[in-house]
Amino acid sequence: MALINRIQGMENELSKAELRIFRYIKRNIDKIPTMTAEQIAKGSKTSAPTVVRFAKKVGASSLTDFKIQISAENQPNSANQEYSDVKKNEPIASLKEKLSQNAQLTLQETTQILSDEKLLAALKLLETKERIFVAGVGASHLVAEDIKQKWDRIGKSVSLETNYNSLLPQLINTKKDAVLWLISNSGETPEITYFADVAKELKIPIITLTRFGNNRLSKLADVSLQVSRPQEADQRSAATNSLIAQFLAVDILFYSYISRNQENAEKIYQSRQIIRDFRAKHF
Repeated sequence: MALINRIQGMENELSKAELRIFRYIKRNIDKIPTMTAEQIAKGSKTSAPTVVRFAKKVGASSLTDFKIQISAENQPNSANQEYSDVKKNEPIASLKEKLSQNAQLTLQETTQILSDEKLLAALKLLETKERIFVAGVGASHLVAEDIKQKWDRIGKSVSLETNYNSLLPQLINTKKDAVLWLISNSGETPEITYFADVAKELKIPIITLTRFGNNRLSKLADVSLQVSRPQEADQRSAATNSLIAQFLAVDILFYSYISRNQENAEKIYQSRQIIRDFRAKHF
């Protein structure tokens, strides 16, 4: 169940009361859709307001929405998907099936989690600011490179920096025209949260891209984009899924960006054509 999987990935961020609610829900999964906040609170020895806050914390818009998701996922004909890890000496056929299922679950969850309102807020910043600064380390650096490659092609000024000696002077000198886009799956990467701290001091707007849940980077953001949160797995297949989720978020934002202005689409066509012309002439 996607919702239960998501909450399990957040267990270390739940309070003692929220953990009691979650454990009660797992034990009574069939009954939850017809129960009130007061009934769930009584069964979990918490309070009705805590139950409602819990539902919103794990991604539902309300307790009613939470119960609808639980009911839909608990239907006999619904796909009982969950993340699967790679085992020792796994056959290739099994690997293909597992990784495909993991990717599909990641894409579905990310589509559900991404907020239209926040995507529009991010688009507004990207449209109105002349300079985009992007930063990510480790695997997240690949996502930052993808952002630069995409927005470069439509003529946007994008700087990809992770060296503070290069990034910080540029932020200071262009702060009125800049937006800082920071990528960190955990939302706790020290270098990236430090960049956010500096940007806050300089009053530079910040877009963040992290996994779903509470984290320091999202709290520092002007616009916090969050994606699917696969459970960590022994063989680190979750790292692959986090990249899939982040790339999808970038794609949704990029194609929304170009769809709002036909000139952007024309710039992509022109960039493709000049590359074709170069290859035809020199190769």
